[in-house]
Amino acid sequence: MRKTKIKRIVTAVLASALMVSTAALFAGCGSTDTGTSGGSTAESSLSGKLTLNGSTSMATVCQALGEVFHEQNPGVTVEKSGTGSGDAPNSVRSGIALIGDMSRDLKESENPDEFEIKQIAIDGIAIAVHKDNPVQDLTTEQIQKIFTGEITNWSELGGQDKAITTLGREAASGTRDGFESIFSIESPVYAAELSSTGEIVTKISSDISAIGYVSLESLNDSVVACKVDGVEATEENIENGTYTVQRPFIQIYKKGTDSALINAWFEFIESSEGQQIIKDVGLIGTANKNG
Repeated sequence: MRKTKIKRIVTAVLASALMVSTAALFAGCGSTDTGTSGGSTAESSLSGKLTLNGSTSMATVCQALGEVFHEQNPGVTVEKSGTGSGDAPNSVRSGIALIGDMSRDLKESENPDEFEIKQIAIDGIAIAVHKDNPVQDLTTEQIQKIFTGEITNWSELGGQDKAITTLGREAASGTRDGFESIFSIESPVYAAELSSTGEIVTKISSDISAIGYVSLESLNDSVVACKVDGVEATEENIENGTYTVQRPFIQIYKKGTDSALINAWFEFIESSEGQQIIKDVGLIGTANKNG
């Protein structure tokens, strides 16, 4: 039953191309202030609005977690917004969001000392191509050359005589930051820079010449993840470290914040139920990695 619900959530998020800039994922039936609580009981009296802002790659896991969190706490509204990880620090700092979602580590320029940092999962970055593209195994060097414009035709890789369409994310994207850092790409060449993971999946599914990078859990039947240096992009290989194209999913909030909503949210994520949801959406849980 739970896996069916998770599958529905993944499908719904991808179908909307992850356009979550103003999306309210769940509507609670209680107060809409930012974190008041009368204390948690078996029949939860927790109420308020839990606002999440930042990474679009984290939309699926946030929605899956948020739906069950709302079921357990009907007085809580959970809202997810943002167009990339770069939105998160300023959103939390300014009070737009209680929690920031980031699919990369904080940079020094973002003043990480201002925030409490919780890693909630590990995600693989898939190098995605159309399901009918015969090239589905690439080396690190080949990926570097594709995304710097040194390799421009699939025939150079044993594929069809078609120009390669390289798809990337916008500058604020944590997925882009992670991808370019992992592959040491300083001057990328993109045919298009898109604003969400879902848009890249949609573009690749309709263009056999396209290649892009997306969160592993966002793949569907129309696109496939290439092997990288002969290693498949699977949960098992991410967890054992043999698939090295991976990044953290973290959530941040202001240091010194005393919020019953935030405390309850992270208690839920670190529970066995929360960890199972993270696993069900194709991520690796990290409940024991936070201090």
